[in-house]
Amino acid sequence: MRRLFSRSSNPAGISPALPTNMHRAVTHPIRRPIAIAAHCALWGVLSIGAAVGTTAHAQSPASHAAADPIKHFDVPSGPLATALSQLADQADVLLSVPGSITAGKSSPGVHGDYTVPRAFDSLLSGTGLQALRQDDGSYSLAPMSTDAGSLPTVTVVGRSDGAASQAEMLNPPSTVGSKIPVAQREIPQSVSVITQQQIEQQNASTLADVMRYTPGIEALPVSSVTTSYIARGFPITTFQLDGVPTALTSSSVGAPDEDVSMYDRIEVLRGASGLFNGFGGDGGTINLVRKRAPSTFEASADVGIGNYADHREQLDIGGPLNQSGSLRARVVAMQHDQHLMQDGTWQRDQQVFGTLEADLTSTMTARVGASYTKQFGHEMYGLPVSTDHTPISVPRSLYLGASWNYTQLEKSSEFVKVEQKLADDWKAKVAYNHVQYSSFAAYGIPNSYVDPTTMIGNPYSLSYADKNTQDSLDAFVSGPFELLGRKHQLTLGSSYLHQRDRSYEYLINPDTGLDIFGDYTASILNNSIYSDAFAGGPQSNYTTVSNQYALYANARISILDPLTLVLGAQATWWNSTVTPDSNPYYNAFGTTYSHDSSGPKFTPLVGLVYDINDTYTAYASYTSIYKPQTSYTSFDGGILKPVVGSQFEVGIKGEYFGGRLNTGIALFQIDESNRAFEDPAHPNFYLASGKARSQGFELTASGEVLPGLTVQTGYTYVDARALDDSLTTGGNFSWQPKHQFKAWTNYQLPGPWHKWNIGGGAIVQSGMYSLDSGYHDTAGGYAIFNALVGYEISKNLSVTLSGTNIFNRKYWSAVEIGNGNYYGNPAQVMMTLRARI
Repeated sequence: MRRLFSRSSNPAGISPALPTNMHRAVTHPIRRPIAIAAHCALWGVLSIGAAVGTTAHAQSPASHAAADPIKHFDVPSGPLATALSQLADQADVLLSVPGSITAGKSSPGVHGDYTVPRAFDSLLSGTGLQALRQDDGSYSLAPMSTDAGSLPTVTVVGRSDGAASQAEMLNPPSTVGSKIPVAQREIPQSVSVITQQQIEQQNASTLADVMRYTPGIEALPVSSVTTSYIARGFPITTFQLDGVPTALTSSSVGAPDEDVSMYDRIEVLRGASGLFNGFGGDGGTINLVRKRAPSTFEASADVGIGNYADHREQLDIGGPLNQSGSLRARVVAMQHDQHLMQDGTWQRDQQVFGTLEADLTSTMTARVGASYTKQFGHEMYGLPVSTDHTPISVPRSLYLGASWNYTQLEKSSEFVKVEQKLADDWKAKVAYNHVQYSSFAAYGIPNSYVDPTTMIGNPYSLSYADKNTQDSLDAFVSGPFELLGRKHQLTLGSSYLHQRDRSYEYLINPDTGLDIFGDYTASILNNSIYSDAFAGGPQSNYTTVSNQYALYANARISILDPLTLVLGAQATWWNSTVTPDSNPYYNAFGTTYSHDSSGPKFTPLVGLVYDINDTYTAYASYTSIYKPQTSYTSFDGGILKPVVGSQFEVGIKGEYFGGRLNTGIALFQIDESNRAFEDPAHPNFYLASGKARSQGFELTASGEVLPGLTVQTGYTYVDARALDDSLTTGGNFSWQPKHQFKAWTNYQLPGPWHKWNIGGGAIVQSGMYSLDSGYHDTAGGYAIFNALVGYEISKNLSVTLSGTNIFNRKYWSAVEIGNGNYYGNPAQVMMTLRARI
């Protein structure tokens, strides 16, 4: 039977003797203490760190050379990790490789008849590494500067495990749909994992950058600092931090578009995701996995410079803090400054992240950490639509709005995570997250509808502030059990999420009498009409407090060797209270006090996973949808009834070249009712009676197609429509295009060109629309292309030149009623210098 779950490390660090035809991974850390100087100058840290070596023990291979037989080798050029795995396979030897020593390195390959040591020498030419033979005939990889008496004992891999290790680097196991690491092939839903290598290759700096190349995801800008994500026609409203559910602020639309410098990878589940997310979203879930403190010293610095006065700096440094390596730390700091496409606009992003990790006992590990993110700038809000229900056509560089437009978003978080290994391969994990959001914005906005000839519209001034606090706790146990002579897997847990959101919104500009109901008309080309005298004006202020409790269980039942039954269920309790300001002057919309509660509500998941053969796995799954609508209120002041629905999904997943290439095809159908739509008799209030269906299919591929050639690609077809006439009276359904194709590829050149890599990507999609009073506000489809070229200057230094929208296509990246229409960015170029130790 094929292994269903990812390997776990040896908790005791014991290395039993193995026959030479067996392969396994065991880690034995022997480390020197390393002091992490987080406040050193950027390049000063790197030059000091370059002189810090790790010591250990190994045997020189010189005494064995005379007796070595000659073998034939045929290893193509490409990434060093892949080449080493292939050479170890052809040589039939075990090779010890520290986890990060091959990162970012390539090999010219080796072809011809050699002894094994000579083959390693040829393969490692120009990498700064050497293969040192041990007494038992295995080999250990080490830097050239490390002598034979100081090689650390490191992770041991052989032919099979070396290939498996490379496969997991390209397509790692995911926790987003299972709580525990499970191979993507074994999850009965559509999952993508965007690795650190992919993030660097695509030169992605923000979450929106990452999502734009993630198959099946539509990233719609809401402002310069927030983005809304759509999958299968529905918004993604559930996020996780290291697997712990979190939520968007209730008064805002979209997710904070923060920098991804502190995240190791990003996991995405498309479709209904309520099993481990409380009342989960219908569009999917995004799990942000934080970076961890490394077991050996690592330091890196990235400096990027581009057009639009774009420059970004990042420092990442970490390692052990004591002799035994039981205490480890990591610090990441980033700053990004850029001008935006409109004249005079700009934005600055700052982020710092720190984490400390300790092995409290041989079976218990604890992690603590904190982060702070600040985004602020002078930007333009979205463009309005014209009276013919298309976005107005103006130059991308034209600024429309007040000279004092300003946006600021701050986010701070602290976390604690403890993992305890139990008997019989069981584990217990407890995690706590505390997150605070604080946002402020002031805008002069050109509102809909605009006469395309005269440019007369309904401009107004708006200011709002929001303070949101979240506390989330998640605890679970997982492990194997035996029943009826077969081995199965069980996960049992609970979660809690508390959220308090305080919103302040100035609705009227008192100096001019302009209000949001559009009873003032003027030319939107006149930026001097806006006033920022908000003080004393009417407001809409209210506080929302919500609590969510959940108990969940998930079992993977091995029915037959090739057949696994996945059963999951979650019981959720929820309550929410909306309290408006007691002063009517600060309650301009007339919001009334309301309290709503629900539970226990059960969210089931049923899936079947069938291994057709070593390459293909078929699956089918069903899950339900139950989603409260706290952001919408009816005219009588009550919170709308929750959205209810279901999702069916079937598909086939493929795994090629030992798991280095994953493919998938999925067919899905999602049905929903009680969807919010605007009350035609009472503007700005909503009814819950809309019904909708989304159905379609996805084709995806991710991994290494040929040696050195990696791809991430997907085609998505989505037919999302209303099943009644509710959307003809107002409100929106789907901003996702019916057809969407995304592809990204990177190629490490072979032979004498092995230090070069080239890459490119394409996003091609059909048009988008939103619905407004029976009209389609539309924008056409587009195709944009990106490219990059990289060069490895030395083993510690590389440079990359990347370009986005290289043909400077003018297109709409978001279309919405009112003023939510955004141009996509014009052509941009950035050169990034990366230093690694």
